[in-house]
Amino acid sequence: MQNVLIVIPAGKEPQHAMRAAIALAKERGGRLVALTVLDPELSSRVASTLREVGFMGEQVSNQVSDAIRREDRCCSEALLQAVVERATSEGVAVTPLLEQGDTGDVCGRVIRTYHIGVAVLVAEKQSWLTRFLSRSAAVNLPAWAGCEVRVMEED
Repeated sequence: MQNVLIVIPAGKEPQHAMRAAIALAKERGGRLVALTVLDPELSSRVASTLREVGFMGEQVSNQVSDAIRREDRCCSEALLQAVVERATSEGVAVTPLLEQGDTGDVCGRVIRTYHIGVAVLVAEKQSWLTRFLSRSAAVNLPAWAGCEVRVMEED
């Protein structure tokens, strides 16, 4: 029995990766752990950028930041609920997790806690040029030692 982790970026609905992760969990007789990690700085960065270009003032910036944070959490909860419903309908036990922080740190902890054998990462499909230019944005895989990692591209 091997548990399977699917790491879903906030705001993405990974149909292909979700089907693959559910099939892996079913095949290996394990539990599916569906994880979305929210970036705690995202809403502040967006509001700060809008404030810097003179688009809005400080008070409106705080309201926008709060709205972005709530929307991000709400969408992620709905997405995780969809994964739970899909996995449950296929007879796979699932644990949904919505965490906040550094993705590598959170994933490393979840892998150890839930005894994950395979991690499925959802990656946005990119052109070869975009992949070449964004090498610095690569996922830090050493933190996930001892766990098979599969990267699945989504449109």
